[in-house]
Amino acid sequence: MPALKLATLVECTGGKLVRGDLDATATSFGIDTRRLQDGSAFFALKGERTDGHKFVEQATRAGAVVAVVQDEIPEGAAAPPSVIRVGDVRQALSRCGRWVRKAHDEVKWISITGSNGKTTAKELAAAGMGARYRVHRTPGNYNNDLGVPLTLLAMPAGTEVAVVETATSGPGEIASLTRLIDPDVGLVTNIRAVHMDSFQSIEDVAAAKGELFALMRDDATAVVNLDDVNVRVQATRHIGPQVTYGQHASADLHLEQVEDRFLPGAGLTFRYNDETIRVQLRIGGAHAAHNALAALAVVAASGEDVRAAAEQMEQVEAGQGRGKIHRLRRGIMVVDDSYNSSPPALASVLETLRLSDPRGRRVLVMGDMLELGPMKTALHREAGRRAGAAGVQMLMSVGAMAKETAEAARKKGVGEVHYYGDSATCAKSIGDFLSDGDLIVVKGSRDVRMGRVVRALLEQFGEER
Repeated sequence: MPALKLATLVECTGGKLVRGDLDATATSFGIDTRRLQDGSAFFALKGERTDGHKFVEQATRAGAVVAVVQDEIPEGAAAPPSVIRVGDVRQALSRCGRWVRKAHDEVKWISITGSNGKTTAKELAAAGMGARYRVHRTPGNYNNDLGVPLTLLAMPAGTEVAVVETATSGPGEIASLTRLIDPDVGLVTNIRAVHMDSFQSIEDVAAAKGELFALMRDDATAVVNLDDVNVRVQATRHIGPQVTYGQHASADLHLEQVEDRFLPGAGLTFRYNDETIRVQLRIGGAHAAHNALAALAVVAASGEDVRAAAEQMEQVEAGQGRGKIHRLRRGIMVVDDSYNSSPPALASVLETLRLSDPRGRRVLVMGDMLELGPMKTALHREAGRRAGAAGVQMLMSVGAMAKETAEAARKKGVGEVHYYGDSATCAKSIGDFLSDGDLIVVKGSRDVRMGRVVRALLEQFGEER
């Protein structure tokens, strides 16, 4: 985003400059003082756990030129040269995102949501569209009511395509973000029983994800996964054009074959416009192949060259915690899928592990899956049984539900089982149990912090050169 004069920022936020110079400029925007840059605007958010007003002094030291506040700055605290007062900082940030969107109607706006795979689909779609255009995409997991406006505010000058990821923690959030983004193309990757602490049923999850289709303009294009019945139902909420994908015979992008493996990455073959296209990814697992097909359908919905986009997608590496593969000494291989977990995502990874033929053992290091509501015990026991059915030879289970998972896995035939209350304890001991040639999948919800285990393995064994 080009530098914004404070006069424009005042207009965006709907606030009032109580100190400073309207001709001054902000060159970046943030809510976390640890990530602020010189010349930034700091939005002092008030939340349940913390109050950004207490960090205005840190923001000043980090180089903020303006603070957007709703309360008085603490007496005696250093403050940026300029201060904008608003009624609600959270709403002011959203207003700024909406201003960016309205100011850039020439950009093609793509919105991606779904229960699983939305981040990978976003990265692949951005790479595919990047074959021809300058693309801006959601950084990291900036996919909620705070992250989406910040994504828009960070958009560089000259952007031609914006690929924006959205997530939901409850009904109405996707609707609000869809109104903000006003996408030209919208994708729901899939609908699964996740976030069940916030929803009563899979139908409620579907309705929340389907808000994207319901709120898109009539002339926008919906990208529809025909293999997911819940997505198909939700797609009826959009009366405009659609591009479909999947194994379903009528799909516009018809998936013919998937090569499910970790190395050298998943492969897929599909037909589009009477042409057969094969894609060799650098990301492992059948789930990656399905995410790639979804991203290619986004490219098709945008009217772009699908084959050229596929060639670009073949260069994309898995992100940290999202299936990244580390080759360690002693022939040990680690699949770092530690960013998040859910029953369907775990099932997909276990199927890829089942199909793998490592020189050593199949090892699963599994952290608890969170936000499962009253089904958490049953689902963690089922995870243990799935591990046994997938041919896992050693399970290391971590978290409050670890014992449930471990006992179910042992009964299903997993020969070696260990369980730990937290990831730090597991990280300290895992190296003692590994053998040459082992293939290790590390999976777990991010609050269980399974990345500690990956880091411990990298430190102990080191990557092959």
